[in-house]
Amino acid sequence: MDASRDMTPRRAALPAALLFATLLAGCSRERLSTRERLSLASEPPLGGAHTVLIDESGPVRRQVQLEIAPVTRLPCDGHTLPLVSPDGRKLVLNARGEVPWAVRVGDPLPVGGLSCRLDSVSLAPDMPGAPLGTLSGPWILGRGASNEGYLAERPRADGGRDIALVSWEGKPRMVAEDEWCNAFATVAPDGAMAWCRRPPEGGDWQLVCERGGVRRVLRTTEGTSWLLPVFGGDGTGMFAFRLEGSSLCAVWLPFVEGGPPAEDATATPAMIIVVSLRANLSWAVRAMEPVSGLAASPPKRERLALWHEDLGRMALWAPGGTIEPLAERSFSVTVVDPENALVTVPDALLRERLIVSKHTTSPLSTGSWIARPTTLSAGELIGLRFDRSAVEVARLTLSPEEPPAAATDPAASNAPAH
Repeated sequence: MDASRDMTPRRAALPAALLFATLLAGCSRERLSTRERLSLASEPPLGGAHTVLIDESGPVRRQVQLEIAPVTRLPCDGHTLPLVSPDGRKLVLNARGEVPWAVRVGDPLPVGGLSCRLDSVSLAPDMPGAPLGTLSGPWILGRGASNEGYLAERPRADGGRDIALVSWEGKPRMVAEDEWCNAFATVAPDGAMAWCRRPPEGGDWQLVCERGGVRRVLRTTEGTSWLLPVFGGDGTGMFAFRLEGSSLCAVWLPFVEGGPPAEDATATPAMIIVVSLRANLSWAVRAMEPVSGLAASPPKRERLALWHEDLGRMALWAPGGTIEPLAERSFSVTVVDPENALVTVPDALLRERLIVSKHTTSPLSTGSWIARPTTLSAGELIGLRFDRSAVEVARLTLSPEEPPAAATDPAASNAPAH
């Protein structure tokens, strides 16, 4: 597939300005998820805590805090979103070198070569910003990270491409190093991996999933490409895009027998929805750029998050449901519980309520913080905010407080115990 034909002006539909704020920033079966809920605060000051009364629907109002605690500020290329480890203690970014868009969508190594520097740093409270490791050379930062390392891809001049899981100290362990063009890899917190592959000379993309010690290539048909796999946060399957002509669909592929999806799961998927009828490879790649790592489907969540180019905003899809557009101008999102999402727009971080037919939003903080979930809890996240040449990293803590105990009747309190 020739990606070069659609790089401009379609790419402008997701401006770099939206990604980096100041730089630029139906099916019938029901799937259930956990029901814990967080209440979120409004307008917290940087480095401080702010408490407001926001839950007025019940008999008792809840007081909550949102704390934004700065961690470090790091120089970066200004075009690639960093990856955060699931435990929130490590981060990797592209510190030097620009990756052409054609390479990002699977084209061969350019004639002049490519050289990037990927720097990993600590976000631990006792050593924030301390360097952990560096990987330099023709490597591009991947789409996911585990607590053991992060994904990186190495394009080759012959059109092939390799995938590695790089330790946080900068040592690559090859995951896919063969005659194929391997790209768009992702990794789950438990170490499961999925990626796409096609012949080096071009053609349809296939899905590969490695889980539970089993590596499986899922079946495809001529003229159909399977793209951008995402492990579902609820741990029961994975999402992927199916591109056929200009028709792009989001698909849910359940796991079987503790391993990957069945080989024929792509033949007649049970849960699928049309996302766009005017899409291409670049459309699909752009859709997942704002939600790298766990943000595409956070832990214990069943929704897929994506940038929807036709709508010009972020959107969500839960298998069995419809596409849910989010706030206007939104360019990143993290679902924190079944009722709330943290949505980033060019000048603010918003709380968006998901349980009403017409979503409502309220500001949480000025500044376009991009939230990244962790496996610590739904209320412990990493925040990213960009300026012209650096990324500011903060720890975001959503901490609901228990409602006050009900008043006690003095007479009853003086009564003898039985």
